[in-house]
Amino acid sequence: MKKVSALIVNWNGKNETADCIQSLLDQDYPDVEIIVSDNGSTDGSVEFLRERFSTSIRLLENGKNLGFGTAVNRGLEAAKGDFLIFLNNDLVLEPKSIGELVALLESDDSIGAAVPKILYYEKRDLFNSFGVLIHYTGIACPNKIDQTDDPDLGITEMACGGIFMLPRKVYETIGGFDEDLFLYHEDHDLSWRIRLAGWKIMVTPKAVLYHHYKFNKGIKKFYFSEKNRLHILIKNLEWKTLGLIFPALLVVESAQWVHAILHGWFILKLKSYFELAALLPCILKKRSAIQARRRIPDKEIIRLYQGKLTVAGMNHPLMENFLSPILNTYWNWVRGWI
Repeated sequence: MKKVSALIVNWNGKNETADCIQSLLDQDYPDVEIIVSDNGSTDGSVEFLRERFSTSIRLLENGKNLGFGTAVNRGLEAAKGDFLIFLNNDLVLEPKSIGELVALLESDDSIGAAVPKILYYEKRDLFNSFGVLIHYTGIACPNKIDQTDDPDLGITEMACGGIFMLPRKVYETIGGFDEDLFLYHEDHDLSWRIRLAGWKIMVTPKAVLYHHYKFNKGIKKFYFSEKNRLHILIKNLEWKTLGLIFPALLVVESAQWVHAILHGWFILKLKSYFELAALLPCILKKRSAIQARRRIPDKEIIRLYQGKLTVAGMNHPLMENFLSPILNTYWNWVRGWI
């Protein structure tokens, strides 16, 4: 029986983290190592979790908020498992989830990441995600979000996983999260590198997680998400592809400027460009290494990308009736040139 290492990132969420840990202890898979990577919590999380789960978990104290990806990386460095899964602390797993994800990875060596079905904790008949949809301009949206659960779903290939389990050999090949991405799109970037290395990402309905989901519309989310979206596009796409989608990127950036002005994050949007410019030498260095290891061309990578624009929590008539159709028409034309 191969060992699984489950990595939970905690930041001032001791009660949710305790529920997540307990659901891991209740798994029917017998060999699960639980690692909690704490990002400098000030709510007594460390003492609470150490007292309650003294012999059941390994607790890493990061001392400050390192961001999700960096905190996961600290756990990956300490993990001993043959399979590795990272988790938000507000997730609760059904008892057979770990076993089902392991079974999927063991069924096919071409699978580099196994993704669970995630339902809302409070509304368990509704999807939070079934993998993640990726628009060709880099905008990500949970697949099937807010749709009714479907018992007839099968195992499905996705462009991005969100939360997923990966074999150690995949981690050793591509590394962990990019620590320059403090928050948002770090899972997208890791999924992208898994696919660039030649593996598939598959989501299974047999592994079920429940999420205490709270949608964040704060301006910091837009700032981090948009900055990191551009970061990973520059890093991971072929130059030819970047050139071909550049007009669409300009359209999206124009829409983001309007959104930033109307919703009060204009200065942050401007700030993100200066920060990307400062990071550009580092991004290009990472890009060089990624492109040198690439095994799959963009023609294959974009096979699962979307032309229609979908943004979680945003349903504006101008987006649905103007922006999305324009972007979709352009994609239908330009994708044949990639």
